[in-house]
This record gives sequence, structure tokens and C-alpha cells, in this order.
Amino acid sequence: MGRKPGISPPPGPFRCLCARRDATSLGTMRDGGHATHGPGETVRLNYFDWGPRFHPTMLFCVHGLTRQGRDFDALAKGLARDYRIICPDVVGRGRSGWLNDKSGYNLETYIAHMIELIEHLGKEQVDWVGTSMGGLIGMRIAAERPEMIRRLVLNDIGPFLPKAVSQEIAEHVGEDPHFRTLTEVMEYLKRVHAEFGDLSDALWSEMTTHSVLRLPGGGYALHYDPEIRNQLRQSPIKDIDLWTVWDEIACPVLVLRGERSRVLLPETARDMARRGPRATVVEIPGVGHAPALMSADQIALIRDWLVPEEDREQKPES
Repeated sequence: MGRKPGISPPPGPFRCLCARRDATSLGTMRDGGHATHGPGETVRLNYFDWGPRFHPTMLFCVHGLTRQGRDFDALAKGLARDYRIICPDVVGRGRSGWLNDKSGYNLETYIAHMIELIEHLGKEQVDWVGTSMGGLIGMRIAAERPEMIRRLVLNDIGPFLPKAVSQEIAEHVGEDPHFRTLTEVMEYLKRVHAEFGDLSDALWSEMTTHSVLRLPGGGYALHYDPEIRNQLRQSPIKDIDLWTVWDEIACPVLVLRGERSRVLLPETARDMARRGPRATVVEIPGVGHAPALMSADQIALIRDWLVPEEDREQKPES
């Protein structure tokens, strides 16, 4: 089974102190794991499990290329009355295992892993929120396994990605920075993820906590296997065109586009509303790639679209 270097949690004020209350309490997170058996090799998938364990409806929230499942903490808390929510660490990220065969870091592997995890959790159908890479995974599953995704939210990603943007992403993922302190990590994240929007220092600090591995010799690295870049270097970089996939999707789709995004172009978003599933497109002001989904207005937007008011769990009388 794929393994990563020895790590330990960050110290001091950056350490996450996650209270473990009763497992059915709203707003409580449970750690989960599943040994997935392919393709290629067995590897442990970690996931974070929110909301009532036996809720009949499940929501998968899947992160971007170099991120991890804890990015969805705020969204999961906001939707925990309406779903059991699963936030996986895609293989090679976060607490999930690393592949021995680095050529396995590709969409085909990620799709197979997510389908196996859904089935492992006993569900035939889920709703899906996917940021960037997580949205590409959701698009493919919705097109190829239409019975499996009921409603799909794509966070700043679509069926077309310009070559120039793919090149920038490849160069960024090709970095393998090391840091002496967590403060250095936080400043790095603020710089490379500035387009997430106007986040508070508390949110940046929390993101930092979940974004690092402590190195055995001291200092910190980012929480992903740097060899995930292999998938971006296996062939010449060119435009990514998945319009044929898009046109196969039949479920309802909500597309969130960051106002300043260069990943999801305005013309791509307009075409997503006109063809295929004819998505509902909402532009998020003041952000680029990608909206962080941590603010109350963004969480309310997703909840209002996913869960009609008449279907929502009501707060108990105080």
C-alpha cells in the first residue's frame, strides 16, 4: 500500500483541536478511511465525514489539484442538517496514501477511487460539489455513470481549459517548497491562493494547519506528493476540451464562476448555460480561481440550490 514520509501534526496555535462529540451531533466531524484496490495498486483513501451518519442523502465534496478535504469544513457545517457529507482526500493528498506508481496520478484513477468509495459507503446516488479538479471528476462521473450523481455543483471549472492556464498550473505544481515555520507556510498560501477571496487571518491559519506535513528533519512541506505533477508532464500541454463529456451530462448543474477567474472563462460559462445540461451559472464577485466556499453567502447559495426550502431539516425549538 502506498505510503508517505513520516509526519506529525503542527505545533502551537496552528494545531487543530478538533473536538469529538457524539458521532451523530450536527457539526461534528468523523475521520474515515477505506483501502481502495485499484486501479493499479491498493492505497488508503482518507475522508472526513460530517452530519448524521444515517442521513438518507449524501453529499460528496471533492477538492482541487493540490488541496485536501478539510477545505470544505465551513460548507460541511453549513449543510450538516441536510446531508451526510463526505469530504475525501484524493490519493496523494492530505491524509490519503501516496501511490508507488506515480503514473497513477490521473483522472482515471481519481474517478475509479471516488466511485469505489461511494459504493463502499452504501450509496447508489449522491450529490456532488467539486472545486476545480474535483469538478472535473464529478463531470466525468455524471456523464459516464449518470445514475450516480443526482445534482452537481462545479466550483470554477468547466469543460474547456486554455493551454496557457494549464501551463501555469503545471509550473506551480512542479514546485516542492519547504518552510522553516508555519508563518512562512501561511504567507505562501496567501500568495498562491490569493484568488480564493478576502479570507480572515483565522481562516488562513486554519487552512495552514491542514496544508502541511512536518518533515522528520524539521520544518514543513505541503500536504501532497510532489509527484502528482507527473500527470501534467506526460504529454505536451494543450487546451483541455471536454465538451463531448459535458453534452452527455443530464443531471441539474450549478456552476460557480469567480469573477476574475482565468480558469473558467466567461464565454465557457455562457456556453455551459446553453448546451448539455444547461447549467445555472452564478458569478461570485471579488474572487478568481476558485471561490473558497467558506463565506456565509457562498454556503447559502449552494444550500439554496441543492436543498429546496421545503426539504430542509428545521432547527429544533430552543
